[in-house]
Amino acid sequence: MHQLDAIGTLLDQGAADSAVRLLRSCWEPELPPSELTRMYCLWIRGLSETSEFEAAATLAQRAASEFPRNPDILIALGNVLDLIGDYDGAKVAFESAAAADPTGALQRYNLGAILERLGDESGAESAYRGANALDADQGPMVEATSALGALLRRQGRLEESEQVYDAYLMEDPLHLEILVEHGICLSDLERFEEAIERFDFALSVGPEHPGALYNKAITLFRLACYEEALSTLDAARRCEPDNPLTLAVLGSWSLGAEDELDVALGYLYRALDLVLERYVDPLHAGYASVVVEEIFEALWQSGRRREAREVARIAGRHEWITPHIFDCINEADYGRSPTACTFEVLARAEACESPEHWPEDCDGYTTGLTVVACDADEAKTLTIEYLRAIEAAPGVRFHVDVTAMPTESPVPEVEPAPRGVARVNTYRAYNFRSRS
Repeated sequence: MHQLDAIGTLLDQGAADSAVRLLRSCWEPELPPSELTRMYCLWIRGLSETSEFEAAATLAQRAASEFPRNPDILIALGNVLDLIGDYDGAKVAFESAAAADPTGALQRYNLGAILERLGDESGAESAYRGANALDADQGPMVEATSALGALLRRQGRLEESEQVYDAYLMEDPLHLEILVEHGICLSDLERFEEAIERFDFALSVGPEHPGALYNKAITLFRLACYEEALSTLDAARRCEPDNPLTLAVLGSWSLGAEDELDVALGYLYRALDLVLERYVDPLHAGYASVVVEEIFEALWQSGRRREAREVARIAGRHEWITPHIFDCINEADYGRSPTACTFEVLARAEACESPEHWPEDCDGYTTGLTVVACDADEAKTLTIEYLRAIEAAPGVRFHVDVTAMPTESPVPEVEPAPRGVARVNTYRAYNFRSRS
């Protein structure tokens, strides 16, 4: 059907609105099954790309009820459920797609991504490896290779990760993104010269690739080639002027030079603004945390403690705050105690009028925290002090319950942990006012 080809082209060109309008005008339920399933998939994709997620989910469920063994329909359903945050439903859809077509790599890759979100890293690894093994005719699947390599790196299995990238490059030696990821892995393995060679090769393929330039700069810095690292990082900034991490690191490296102070601070605060503009979605929390920690560390180590605390307050509000940020502030405010223990607490915040940084129609939230304190009462006190610091709004009340206490006497450590809130264990669960 030539009309479906035209609709597919519109979607590929980013014209989802036009594609959806055309789909609505040409809907024919009596189409042959092969064309009807394709129309369903295009329509689900179009609705998703125009952010009509509820309609997309409804249509995908209808399509799956009509074609319960069609892998393309099941993949489309899984993708929509993923977008709306129904990870368990997406997992079932991708598992069903894999059962319907055991030779399909895409559904296994998508299943791996969902399992990662659900915290099942072992299952995700198995799914990614399965996707790569199934795509034998084309070689390893690039998406599965990238996801598997990143997963192994996060687990500290750097040698295995390097082998995954190397195996892919044996089949496709000019793939730019995998070249860069391989270089990152080599750098993490402290095989710095090999990493530089890999980044240079990537830059010969894509001379202005910002990721290759950024990671080459990081590797040069590790080699103590500071001037070359700074110039390479600035080249990465010129190629991608609004990359928050590049700006944060560049600001950090430039902050020590008095004649570069204003420029360095400009980079740091521009990075913070970009994160607040673009990365407030919880799916981006990991990236935002990396950027914010870089900004905080630069300000803290340069003696700009008040500004660093403000960055930490913003990070706490958005749940980007990291254990390192907690450690720095807790060390300065409360010090360390050899008698301190770790407590798990459940904290609740309530307000009659929502602060501006809370979602609309929200009257409170709960969150789980880990706190280092000398006793349960101090754990409650330190938790409330932290919450008051990040909220800084009148009318907000806090309730703290210690949900888990130490079962053994504290064991003396070489260096006791700083007292205070040490980490956020669960994202905020907001309570919304009922609407009459």
